Amino acid sequence: MKKEIILQQKREKELLLSQNYIARDKLEFAKKFMETDLIKVITGPRRAGKSVFAILCLKDRDFAYINFDDENLLKIKNPDEILEGIFEVYGKTKFILFDEIQNLPNWEIFVNKLQRRGYNLTITGSNAKLLSKEFATALTGRYVLTPIFPFSFKESCSSVEMAH
Repeated sequence: MKKEIILQQKREKELLLSQNYIARDKLEFAKKFMETDLIKVITGPRRAGKSVFAILCLKDRDFAYINFDDENLLKIKNPDEILEGIFEVYGKTKFILFDEIQNLPNWEIFVNKLQRRGYNLTITGSNAKLLSKEFATALTGRYVLTPIFPFSFKESCSSVEMAH
């Protein structure tokens, strides 16, 4: 089951990568941290573009994409099985993007463990859940935060230009 879910999500990732997007103001800033061992945390309100932003940050790398908005993925009780599924689908990959990670129970422990094992992690999620006291305590000193907001005026103008 896990392999099929991750294969479907890989197809979603490939579709997202095939589309054109507005260059977000913070993209170059965030890309500077992609090779570091810090956990890249991208937060923001719903529909602000966190997932696409994260995918664009990793676009030039071979990375696994796991979206925890999929209720079938959340049925897997042991998070290590998710890692096994990643290996089955992507092979031994260094870069992993966990989208909407806050939906995974005890995600902080899982992310912490993977970071200690040397994986290069990017995670996205809502402000309230990712900026909790538990999060700050679990990952203190091991992450870089990039908050994403709905388009700025400049980005909105670019969007209108792109549409024409």
